[in-house]
Amino acid sequence: MPAVATRAAEPLAVTSRGPRELRAGRAGDLPRLIELWRRDIEAGRQDAMPGETRFSILLGRFDWEARSRVVEEGGQIIGAALVSSRMSPEGAIAGVTIVGAPESTRDLTRWALGLSRAGGARVAQIFTARGSRPLHEFGMHLARPWLRMDRSLDEPMGDPLPVAGYRLIDGAGAPPGAWTEIFNRSFADHWRFTPRAHEEIVGDRPPELCVMALTSPGDEPVAIALAELERYERDARPQPVGLVSSVGTVPEHRRRGLAGWLVAEVDMRLKAAGARTASLYVDGLSQTRAFDVYRKLGFMVTHEAEVWEASFP
Repeated sequence: MPAVATRAAEPLAVTSRGPRELRAGRAGDLPRLIELWRRDIEAGRQDAMPGETRFSILLGRFDWEARSRVVEEGGQIIGAALVSSRMSPEGAIAGVTIVGAPESTRDLTRWALGLSRAGGARVAQIFTARGSRPLHEFGMHLARPWLRMDRSLDEPMGDPLPVAGYRLIDGAGAPPGAWTEIFNRSFADHWRFTPRAHEEIVGDRPPELCVMALTSPGDEPVAIALAELERYERDARPQPVGLVSSVGTVPEHRRRGLAGWLVAEVDMRLKAAGARTASLYVDGLSQTRAFDVYRKLGFMVTHEAEVWEASFP
């Protein structure tokens, strides 16, 4: 990713370590941002970050000049803000990522929320670790808890229990378009739902780690669970981690045990692929109480984040 030209830095203050300045980020800052994020993990301000390779891919088309700012002090980056955007039925939702100690990120938070509002976002979101500094001073409110649940894959695991009237296939045999249809139907009634296309849902995940339930007979796709292997630096979980995502069932087939079956199946496949821990994220106010399903499979809440939101008229 080539670096892009930036506007002149804006002086904020002069500290014992030199002048503190706010400037646009650039692609060449990525290694320093990754290190800053890792320090946030050690300080408990973040729970994990994507692997460096995946992080680079995610930011491959990122508009650094328009959508990022860093605070630099004495030649060192001490805080950073990245702003993304996605469309929902409610309008644009801005996702704000802030890294760095709170004393270095106040100006970044104000800038990110200002950019979100000026860009036409209906809502801006910031995820923080539970117990972090409240964000009321920025006009934000606490929207809900967001849970990370983990289970060990080193321990013996029971065989997944199939659900009568359904059969399971993986990504190698899935009907064209089925992932997109099931994902968008399954999550349409969830909080802050955002429709997604095939590449966003499946991406480069291995086909054997993408499973789907179909009616039998009938072969109607009705539920999905997707996973991938990740390695996280400075993380207490035994590595690699099997990250389980996009567990969804279309409304008319819920409450039949499909989610539990698919997640148990994915866990078995992750273990066979070398994962030592399985992790997933779930809305702490889930209307389907998905966290109860995961607890029955041995998952436990190990990290609780808070979702803060600012709403713009």
